[in-house]
Amino acid sequence: MWIDGQEITDVYGAFADIRLTPEPVIDISGASGVPLVLAMAAGEDWTGHAPGPGGRPGGYPVALRDGRLALRLPPGVTEEEAVAWNRAFEARGGLVIDGDRAVYTGALRDALARHSPALAEGFAIRDIESVHADMRALRDRLQDMR
Repeated sequence: MWIDGQEITDVYGAFADIRLTPEPVIDISGASGVPLVLAMAAGEDWTGHAPGPGGRPGGYPVALRDGRLALRLPPGVTEEEAVAWNRAFEARGGLVIDGDRAVYTGALRDALARHSPALAEGFAIRDIESVHADMRALRDRLQDMR
């Protein structure tokens, strides 16, 4: 995290009173996309954070100016470095996008394989709705086992 050109290395310590969850990434990505879409729809300029701008993995600081979205990286951070960091973060988190497929990695893949080897193999992005249904069925089955 960067604020006014300064890297915040201990995000949880710096914002302890805000009660961040251990993995706020999903909520942040969803919430940060809404103001961007609203600005685009209104034809307004906007600065903030966007998930996956231009098809890149992860999220980035961006600026929307005259209907064009551009990265707004901190000084000294190149686009290549930011993309590499996001790719590594996603791989550690357990899900990466490889072309038109979602691929599970690491501990997430291993845990999923114990309960559904077919789901653990990943899926074509175009199949997201059927995968969602399969995941819900798996969740329900696992909850029933408790």
